Amino acid sequence: MLKRTVTGAIYVAIIVGFFFLRDYADYRLFNILTFAFSTIGTFEIARAIKPYLYKGNFTLAVIYGAAFVPVFCVFNYLTEFSGAIVCLIFVAIMIAYQAILTAAGVKRVNGDTCKTTFYAFIVNVLPFVYPALLLLTVLCANELLNGFICLLLIFAISPCADTFAYLVGMIYNKIRKGKAKKMCPRLSPKKTWAGAIGGVIGGVIGAIVIYFIVDTSALSETAKINPLIVFIAIGVFASILTEIGDLFESYIKRKVGIKDMGKILPGHGGVMDRIDGMSFAAAFIYLIFSVLL
Repeated sequence: MLKRTVTGAIYVAIIVGFFFLRDYADYRLFNILTFAFSTIGTFEIARAIKPYLYKGNFTLAVIYGAAFVPVFCVFNYLTEFSGAIVCLIFVAIMIAYQAILTAAGVKRVNGDTCKTTFYAFIVNVLPFVYPALLLLTVLCANELLNGFICLLLIFAISPCADTFAYLVGMIYNKIRKGKAKKMCPRLSPKKTWAGAIGGVIGGVIGAIVIYFIVDTSALSETAKINPLIVFIAIGVFASILTEIGDLFESYIKRKVGIKDMGKILPGHGGVMDRIDGMSFAAAFIYLIFSVLL
């Protein structure tokens, strides 16, 4: 427990440090954090499913994950092209390449001939879209006029949802003497419906707290809907997406037979074990800020 607490404190300190760098030095420095997430996260996903990948895809995925954020930055800051559009083209090229490999019936890493099935295609596409494609929304959020607030919601709601889900689920399960209704026992035996509801409450509380502690006056002038209502809605849906992201990664881990995606964060697992839910929520939060705020 001590190891988990210390690691969590260091992780939070790093995140806070990048927010200070963004606000008081150069907002583009925040992309370094996203670069770390993309590089390490893609490596962890590719390593987890390596036996199911076509030959050469593991190395290609690792290079891709490391190049994703630099490609965005180079085009966005040094040319007149949109970094986001270039990255989407980058993703499309990788997906098309996997379609060609699937159609050709190439071999997997373990030497077995891979059938030309849709499932094989999806598995090999995975490390080229997850987490990089979701993290693209974090890069785009950093470019928004109200990017600081958007990023704050992205990095605060998911931990709040996770914490409340854990506490409420644990307490309710004790009250029910271990008979709390499981949400998805095959994927995550410890997750309960009570915890899921607690997670949504935690996400909403986190969003409301952020609304009142940051300067939202600029949002009030441009928002199409009352910003407080938008923040509450963001808290609800971002929390749900956080839980979906957690379950999605649990599904991957169950399929490949591993407990954690890595060991880089002692007591927590890998980077993907920390950003799985956040990356799903990030896409939604960025979309709402782009459309309504």
